[in-house]
Amino acid sequence: MANAGIKYGLTQKIDEKDKKILKTLFQDGRISIADIANKTRLRRDSVARRLKRLQKEQVLTGIVPVINPPALGLPNVAILLLRLRSGNRDKFVSQLIANKFVVHVSKLIGKFDFYCSIVYENTNHLNQIIEETKQYVPNLVDDFELYQVVSDPKFEKMEDLL
Repeated sequence: MANAGIKYGLTQKIDEKDKKILKTLFQDGRISIADIANKTRLRRDSVARRLKRLQKEQVLTGIVPVINPPALGLPNVAILLLRLRSGNRDKFVSQLIANKFVVHVSKLIGKFDFYCSIVYENTNHLNQIIEETKQYVPNLVDDFELYQVVSDPKFEKMEDLL
């Protein structure tokens, strides 16, 4: 199941049995349906049916590993805020999303149009990423602000939402 991203505007009802299944998946995303059934004390066919429904209703959009970027030689994180002029925003956004070092993109309402999280090796690498980003569609970036992240007091696993 590939990560389909967050879908805003959707509200689905989940019950305590669904929450038990989801909490079990947080502990081990590779767990079998039979093992989920054992841990949650639910019937195997019930677990399978509920998982299929949670996927269809987009409550569960993916089960993916959480990568530690420093272990891959990318020890730094920066937040890039972008304001764009009128123009080919779709092309810009598709190229932004395709950049493997841009690990999160959100469209905003306010002073800036986009929030991006970037992982990078060093300052030269970050400067290269920013310059490439500004050239996706020449003259489209009106303004930007950059913030280097020094720590992550909270990294969202979202398990506590259950």
